[in-house]
Amino acid sequence: MALTGEDLTALVTEAKKWLRISASSEDDEIGQTINACLADLSNAGVIKIDTSDALIRQAIKLYLKSQYGYDADAEKFSKSYEFLKSSLSLSGDYGNGQS
Repeated sequence: MALTGEDLTALVTEAKKWLRISASSEDDEIGQTINACLADLSNAGVIKIDTSDALIRQAIKLYLKSQYGYDADAEKFSKSYEFLKSSLSLSGDYGNGQS
């Protein structure tokens, strides 16, 4: 599932707030990173990927912070993302219940 158009633009705008970035020169890279996160969630078995869902948004936020500009805490964010991704993929509400 890759976001495009207005959906991606809206999420990039929100993500820039999470990352404390104001420059629009980073929009393409942030959008690509968001889509990489969504692909990673899908590959892990997360079936319900609704970007308005609070847990999916949290996964995107953790992924972005682990990948983008938070070097000192990147490992902490990465571990948190991996834990949430695993939980989502095993959940009956989000995933297929298999790891």
